[in-house]
Amino acid sequence: MSLRRVSLAVVALLALQGCTKTVYYAVVTPQEAMVDQNGCFRQCQIAHSAQTKQFVSCAENCPSTRVVNEKKCEEISFDSQTYGCTTMHAQALDKGALGLGIVLLILLNIIAVVIVASHSNNSQP
Repeated sequence: MSLRRVSLAVVALLALQGCTKTVYYAVVTPQEAMVDQNGCFRQCQIAHSAQTKQFVSCAENCPSTRVVNEKKCEEISFDSQTYGCTTMHAQALDKGALGLGIVLLILLNIIAVVIVASHSNNSQP
């Protein structure tokens, strides 16, 4: 397997597994809004059921609804008698892991080149 193929395989693995992180959103809204089938909050849930970012964007426009970025419901305080909370999550690019992966890939390439170069120098008569 060539060095280029190994490099591409490492990049693919980094992209598929190690370069994303879970981002949480605590969406707090009045209890009445959560059960109102025709209300703004419920309409956002119906329209954007599998699309976290779109749902959060929609819910931010609903009256008395607030979104707390990068927090779960259990991490924030709210009056649970009056308000309900739902935790949403989405995947986002983890720039730190991506940067570290790129640095490691560069180091692996340098080491491989040094090994190949020293091996070819030793095998010449």
